[in-house]
Amino acid sequence: MKVEGDYTCDICGESFETNVEIAGHMRSHQVSIPTETIIDELQRLAEEKGRVPKQSEIEEDTEFTKGAVRSTFGSWDEGLEAAGLEPRTNGYSDAEIIEELQRVASQIGHSPSRNEWRELGRVSANAVQTHFGSWNEGLREANLETTTQRTATKEDVIEEIQNLAAELGRPPKAQEMEQHGAWSVKVAQRCFGRWNRALRRAGFEPHKQWSVSEEQLHREIERLVDELGHVPSTIEMRDSGRYSVGSYARRYGTWQDAIEAAGFEYPGRPSGPEHPLWKGGYGDISYGPNWYRQRKRALERDGFECQMPGCPIGRETHQERWDRDLNVHHITPLGVFIDADGVLDYERANRLENLVTLCQRHHTMWEEFAPLQPDIR
Repeated sequence: MKVEGDYTCDICGESFETNVEIAGHMRSHQVSIPTETIIDELQRLAEEKGRVPKQSEIEEDTEFTKGAVRSTFGSWDEGLEAAGLEPRTNGYSDAEIIEELQRVASQIGHSPSRNEWRELGRVSANAVQTHFGSWNEGLREANLETTTQRTATKEDVIEEIQNLAAELGRPPKAQEMEQHGAWSVKVAQRCFGRWNRALRRAGFEPHKQWSVSEEQLHREIERLVDELGHVPSTIEMRDSGRYSVGSYARRYGTWQDAIEAAGFEYPGRPSGPEHPLWKGGYGDISYGPNWYRQRKRALERDGFECQMPGCPIGRETHQERWDRDLNVHHITPLGVFIDADGVLDYERANRLENLVTLCQRHHTMWEEFAPLQPDIR
């Protein structure tokens, strides 16, 4: 039955006047993004994160949106199940988890460690953490003594990866480390910066899988060039492209490198009057006499790590990858603090709450997206 109304595609944003029209349109999305591709990407993201991915992470780290998952499989949870992943909702109440904690403690005669829980518990350790905030908070709620665990060294993590590899007959995936290892993926990331680097230090090559080929990524840029009449910006790729900006960033590192790999000349980020926050330009003005002190304070406050949610890049990794130190970014651009006479109010511009530490990749993305930057403070 055809019903008139205002129907908007949550994948590409196109609007339709009837439910029949949007239904046909949604089928075209299913054709353009194969089911196998979505499943592969969900599995890859789960492997990278060491857990079932959140809906909010899909648009940042995969080639499509959460709407594509829902339209293809009917719902987000059904998409996860099709990829062999358990939905994040675990179905247990706080009382049931507390009862299970107490049962295991009674069985072994003391508060269970996470490793003991993996062997004896009927609920995942992650479910305990999700419900109560941390493992020890779950123990407190169950009126059990909290447990302590020594800090893992790099050697501990390497040994555990090698032990799991011996059991599996191949290098472990992040999910397998999370589920069966003595140390979590987060511990490995804290020691080495990222999971793949931990694998390399243990003597293994990382699992790398690209579900979208370079040729497909290049063709999409070419299509937008033909359609727009110019090299697309990241915003135009996000709004009109078939693949996410994150898919290009993961493959090439920066949008400029992606554009050049597709055979086009990178036009540069908007500047001068073309920039949405243009206020007369910076000229040759410096960041002010307090810049280096404030930059150092921002780096120290942020723990010398990129503050983009989910980014594991620290100072050492950044220097290895880009041969330079981490970036300290002005959340509100300098141009906002320049008066009509061209004088920069550097004290306001460089105040600590206006600075954030970013890696090269995310600094480039933030500069391009301004003023649509996520506020992570």
